[in-house]
Amino acid sequence: MKKNLFMTVAAAALLLSGCDYNDKYFDWLDEATVPTDVKTLEYKLETADYATISSNSSNVAIAKAAGVSAQLTAVKTNMYLTDVINAETYIPAFLAAKWYTADDGSSVKVTYQKMEGVPAYVTALNATSTYKVSNTDYATVWGSSSSNKFFTPTVKASAYIPTFLKTAYPSAQAGATVAVDYNQSEKEPSGSVVGLNETVDSYLTTSSTKAELTGWLNITTTGTYFWNGKSFSSNGYIQASAYKHTAGPLETYMISPSVSVKSGMKLSFSACYGNYTAKGGTLSVLVSENFSGETAEAVTAATWKDVTSNFTIEIPTGTYGTLTKAGEADLSSYAGKNVRIAFKYTGDGTTGATTTVQVDNIVVKSEGAGGTDVYAATTALYAFDGTKWAPYSANANAYMMTKADFTLLNSTYDNFSTTMNPDVYLPLFLSKKYLLIEGTVVTPVYKFYNSTTKVTTVRADEYTYTSGAWVKNNGIVTVTDQFVRNAGKWTYNPSVVITLTAGKNLPESAKYYQAITDAVKAEKGSQYVTSYGNNDYYYGGSAFQNNFDFRPSAWKAQTTEYANMTDEQLTALMYKRLPEAFIYALKAIHPDAAPVAGVDVTYTFNFVVYDGTNNTNYTIVYKVTGVGEFTYVEGSLAKK
Repeated sequence: MKKNLFMTVAAAALLLSGCDYNDKYFDWLDEATVPTDVKTLEYKLETADYATISSNSSNVAIAKAAGVSAQLTAVKTNMYLTDVINAETYIPAFLAAKWYTADDGSSVKVTYQKMEGVPAYVTALNATSTYKVSNTDYATVWGSSSSNKFFTPTVKASAYIPTFLKTAYPSAQAGATVAVDYNQSEKEPSGSVVGLNETVDSYLTTSSTKAELTGWLNITTTGTYFWNGKSFSSNGYIQASAYKHTAGPLETYMISPSVSVKSGMKLSFSACYGNYTAKGGTLSVLVSENFSGETAEAVTAATWKDVTSNFTIEIPTGTYGTLTKAGEADLSSYAGKNVRIAFKYTGDGTTGATTTVQVDNIVVKSEGAGGTDVYAATTALYAFDGTKWAPYSANANAYMMTKADFTLLNSTYDNFSTTMNPDVYLPLFLSKKYLLIEGTVVTPVYKFYNSTTKVTTVRADEYTYTSGAWVKNNGIVTVTDQFVRNAGKWTYNPSVVITLTAGKNLPESAKYYQAITDAVKAEKGSQYVTSYGNNDYYYGGSAFQNNFDFRPSAWKAQTTEYANMTDEQLTALMYKRLPEAFIYALKAIHPDAAPVAGVDVTYTFNFVVYDGTNNTNYTIVYKVTGVGEFTYVEGSLAKK
């Protein structure tokens, strides 16, 4: 007891002696309170780490309270995190155990595997339906008396399939996809003779308003507009419209090359309306035996027979219809003669007669006997955009596998099955079909037959050529998140530092400056934006040089707004406005940035200002204050 009393008194004496005593005998105390183990690390989770995260006592307690214990346990064997067992919640305890000596101010960028699911377009493609062009369908193409059960280079599948799908899927929703099975012949039916086959897949547009087709004449007799060449879903067509034709009446002709007509030949083409108005904008189909020349006067001088009554263009329910066969006109009366065929558009931009007319697949031919023709089964992918069906084009990586593709795999079928595993055969197929270039992404779309249920469905899998092999995207992605130790705790902190390197041809820098310039044009006015569209003089952002151009002379040259300001006044305005500029870039490029409870999430820019003489490095900081919302941190704009 005496010993205890002595120690208590001694302790009291130490307390009463004050700072001088501590400074004399315990000067190391101050040093002991200064962080000495501030870590700045990058770490990739190893196989064993997932098991450690799964069994960490703190994590076990968190998962139990949230009712997700089973999901946490699965991390050990799955070796990936999820939206439920997420990095923000479950990695801090792992860091606290692994780097238990780390002091406040430490940061670790952790790279890990996460199950995020396959891309949305792949998910959508896995909901694809199937449709087989029927004998009844072929009869509508060739006539009820024909035995032809195929499409040809002149009778294009794409001209008819949209109509079939419109009938088969009257309640289709935008984004719906269908794999269509049909027969394709590389030749015309036996005995057929082709006089003209214009697919409009190759045209030259000499300006933005005039198309040239080989052998065709594009002549306007009244007004200033011409037939134009257009493309949609990789399909070319010609188009005419009087929309915004301020000159008033419009009459323009697209005239075919000379066609030698044989017995039994018929004229057909595909057509549709766009932006239809009952006031007009009409198509006339004309045939002439005596047209000669290349001028408007020659058009007027020729004798034209109007055969328009043989054709019907459906009035669209939406903005545009679908390019489908408009009918056919018998040219038998011209057998043995040479004729020119004209597509005449008439409209008036001042009266509202501005309906757009599109024309494609212009064919003159005799049908032939058919019946012994060689054709092959194939498959094409079609999509509905809310208004019309067209060949699928939503994602360039998607590829619809055909019967010929399965032949490459020595299969007599046009599908995979439970006995022909696509996971085994698709890498082989891709190696045969595509160049082996690192990073190439292909999404095969294919039919799959379930031998148990006897049902065929459509599947899609995304593959990437990586390190010498085709690797299936199973939904697991590599993610890097930052964690910071503060107040004795590790916390998820997605703060970002962005360095905008100055100089030309730097796309990562340019996207931020371009976002600023685009915002200026949209919200401040185009008068601040240069003719090249990549530099503004409201903030001074340049996506060409990837800096801020703070030359007063350049600002004054762009707009008279600054004419009465001195260079000093204008420079002061530049720096006053600058903090606002990056907010537009952040909103455009990082719209998903969100606050984190208990953490100041910031975006820091390192950038360059050019004043006409010097490039000066600056830094500036923004705080995330809401989803996609950013606030300038006062006083953070500073030279580096």
